[in-house]
Amino acid sequence: MKIIHTADWHIGKRLHGIDLSEDHRLFFDFLIHLIHIEKPDVLIVAGDVFDLANPTTESRQLYYNTLVRLRQSKCQLIVTGGNHDSPNMLNAPKELLKTMDIHVSGGLAQDVSEYIVPLPNGQNPKLIVAALPFLRDTELRKQVKGESHEDRETAIREGIKSVFRSSADYAKEHYPGIPAIATGHLFAHGVSTSDSEREIQIGNLAGFDAGGFPEYFQYIALGHIHKPQNAGAPHILYSGSPIPLSFSEREDSKRILKIEIDSDTDPRI
Repeated sequence: MKIIHTADWHIGKRLHGIDLSEDHRLFFDFLIHLIHIEKPDVLIVAGDVFDLANPTTESRQLYYNTLVRLRQSKCQLIVTGGNHDSPNMLNAPKELLKTMDIHVSGGLAQDVSEYIVPLPNGQNPKLIVAALPFLRDTELRKQVKGESHEDRETAIREGIKSVFRSSADYAKEHYPGIPAIATGHLFAHGVSTSDSEREIQIGNLAGFDAGGFPEYFQYIALGHIHKPQNAGAPHILYSGSPIPLSFSEREDSKRILKIEIDSDTDPRI
């Protein structure tokens, strides 16, 4: 199956007071044209759809209009929430969007099955996607009175690892032999950041070790870091933000990623 991976759109972003809406419209025009040419099976948006948890009416209209335009290509969509997104706001039209083959994971679901997406459908799947959003502190652990900062970070790391492991175990048990990938919106240890991330609230301040991702996943589509790069392994990749979100990103080679996966070979990126 052919996959397009993008992330960190940050619709509604203002750069030093300048509205970037026109930049976003130009990117969406490019993305829709690319999907028309490449004809991927699925488009993955790995978090931070919006720049604000409560986006403006104009930002929401741009998002929904873009979804409608993308669906005209018959490409299935998977949208996950980032730390800038409101899980409730993203999830509000979830059931409606599902009728358009758009799967939304605004926040961590109660049941692992809710963020496991068989593609193109559950009857004849060719690919399994663990559509994992940004994992918040409150979703991963209980507050413990008197715990140290180090204890808190360890608990968060273990919580993230547990969520990815349980999703891999579910895919392996219920869809044996089917290629599986995962999404994530997190800060991986050792990656390079830019000025636009200085004020980001990162669930794991010390960074999540890429070795904690289950080997079961053939590809891990990451969001959260705006500079395009891998995260410790060739199949664990940040797409980066599609447009510069700070002047420190002016020389970055912005990108979206095309991945082809089948059951017999490593992913082609």
